Amino acid sequence: MDLPPGKGDIKVDTSKLAKPGPYRICFSNGFSGNSWRAMMLQSLKNYADAHKDLIKELIIVDGQGDVNKQVSDIESCIAQKVDAIMLIANSGTAVAPVIKKAVDAGIPIVPFNLMVDGKDYTAYTGTDDCARGTAAGKWLVDKLGTAGGGIIALGGIPGNSSTAAAWTCAQKEFTGTAVKVLAYKDANWQEDNAKVVCTDLLTAYPQIDGIWSDGSQDTTGCLKAFVAANRPLVPSTGDDYNGLFKLYLAQKANNPKFDVFTLSQPTYESKLALEIIFAILTGSDQVYQNYLFAGGEITGANAAEKVKANLPDSVFVDNDLTDAQLNQIFAGQ
Repeated sequence: MDLPPGKGDIKVDTSKLAKPGPYRICFSNGFSGNSWRAMMLQSLKNYADAHKDLIKELIIVDGQGDVNKQVSDIESCIAQKVDAIMLIANSGTAVAPVIKKAVDAGIPIVPFNLMVDGKDYTAYTGTDDCARGTAAGKWLVDKLGTAGGGIIALGGIPGNSSTAAAWTCAQKEFTGTAVKVLAYKDANWQEDNAKVVCTDLLTAYPQIDGIWSDGSQDTTGCLKAFVAANRPLVPSTGDDYNGLFKLYLAQKANNPKFDVFTLSQPTYESKLALEIIFAILTGSDQVYQNYLFAGGEITGANAAEKVKANLPDSVFVDNDLTDAQLNQIFAGQ
């Protein structure tokens, strides 16, 4: 199996975790409230279907954005004595004790996409959040130049570890520059919510010169608030959300300062997590505890090449799904 490169030198001892298959795998999804999660689930199901020799049962549970429900879901999977657990945590802190409980019970556990607290998990895969935040922060500083300006920042689900790490590292890039952070707001990685949040921010701040965000659903909703308020569009960051690239291409000609910088969050991270689980359960001696990788870069310069003009805004362009599957997921949009 092709695993992403391990970061660091911490190898996982799989000798006590290996067992004959096929396996019962539990996936605890913290919530399923946006298109990235829908695409991620389809990628997971595709990979599981292609490896029925290794999968006896794939149990999928939805925390519905509730940290207590997610903890209860994972405890249920432990009680069912599944062979492995994978998860996207609503809160890296809240799930830490139940992760330790799973590991103590001899069940390998692989978080992905959102990092968890502590080192009790078996292995983790996802983009490097600090590196994403740093790159987006540096790009904004360069774009605004020596004149600087005031920016607003938008995060995802309140308390999530990914935004926290990215934003902490981004702020370091602003230190000692002429960039001033006017406000930070969580917008749940939901376009409609971000539009409401930014409508209020536009009222509060007569001039906004940039938008920092780790998720382009937030960025796109915010920029649509700018359009509705007849405010000039500004340099903005995010990830590989198709709607942002469509908006950029439609609005760039009338907004000379408008540009975008994005780093992808591949929706096939679920597949990578399941690959790691298979490697653990089959006793591979090449498993590392952390698999951090860089997302692909899309900016205004190559947005026209990367946009999926024939697909809905909700699509994330860095995916491994067919257009037919994407159209099925987003039917009616």
